Amino acid sequence: MKIGIVGDTHGSKEAMAIICRVFHDVQLFFHTGDHWQDGLSLEEETGIPVFTVKGNCDHGTMSSELLLTIENKKFFLTHGHLYGVKYGLDTLLARGREENADYCLFGHTHSPMLTEYKGIWFLNPGSLVWPRGKDTYAGIILEQRENTFISCFMSIDR
Repeated sequence: MKIGIVGDTHGSKEAMAIICRVFHDVQLFFHTGDHWQDGLSLEEETGIPVFTVKGNCDHGTMSSELLLTIENKKFFLTHGHLYGVKYGLDTLLARGREENADYCLFGHTHSPMLTEYKGIWFLNPGSLVWPRGKDTYAGIILEQRENTFISCFMSIDR
């Protein structure tokens, strides 16, 4: 199984076109919010299921967090603003531990991150629209291999 992680698309049609081009062979998407409606558009455009959450720039009735189990791994999806991710991962770590998460997927900072911290993987796809940091990616791909997922950033040029 391959999973695409994207977010902070902020309603950009250009960003969505890049995501559709780059992530052509995934079976599932996670969208980390800030224009969660882009997740619905992505699902409509590709026919691939998308799980999305509400971010700090969003309105509506969408949930701010989701917990899903896929291939015996728990994924906690949130935008990150409710957990102060611009100031560190400890609050999100505590929430991830409450949920027994293997992976915490978040956005908000617009900075890509792919790191293990105190036993939980933290993945942030960054933002194609307003990237922060030296690198801009289309998002992250997770590929299942045996009893784990291997992750890497997806270049815009793929």
